[in-house]
Amino acid sequence: MNDVQRAYNRYFQGNEGITEPVVKGASVDLPLDIGDEGQFVREVQRDLIRAGFSLPIYGADGIYGQETQRAVMRFQKRYGLTVDGLVGPQTLDKLKEVLNTSQPLTEFTLPNGILRRGDEGAGVRQIQRALKRVGFDPVYIDGIYGPRTEEAVRDFQSTFSALANDGIYGPNTRRYLQMELADL
Repeated sequence: MNDVQRAYNRYFQGNEGITEPVVKGASVDLPLDIGDEGQFVREVQRDLIRAGFSLPIYGADGIYGQETQRAVMRFQKRYGLTVDGLVGPQTLDKLKEVLNTSQPLTEFTLPNGILRRGDEGAGVRQIQRALKRVGFDPVYIDGIYGPRTEEAVRDFQSTFSALANDGIYGPNTRRYLQMELADL
């Protein structure tokens, strides 16, 4: 285990007095910002993803770029922190707190049954939110299963050979959508 990883683990195991983790001459300069790289950045990225703030283009690549900065800013906004896109002690503390909560933030309740074009209601809205979350944006989250929602469902279905590409949300599409949400 490298020094930066140990510093990260030490910070997240409760040594609250450390604002700049230091181990054996290696240090992590806080705040993290655009251009920073390394294992510590990768771990912060993984934690953001686990907390429900996706990095769909580059994922946890260990490079603090614009995608990571946007995820940090969304995290900061949601939790009432100063929205500056920097990962400092307050953002790390809140991230630790969020990850230690018992209920995952990425939990989406998906409706049972079959929904198709023309259907309306809360179930459709749940599908629309979930589709948007996994990268198949239906444009509107309005509870109306219209042509754009149908197209988003078709696009999602087309990524799995086991699914019929019919634009109808049913038990099989639900199962695969849940699987994708669980991977975020």
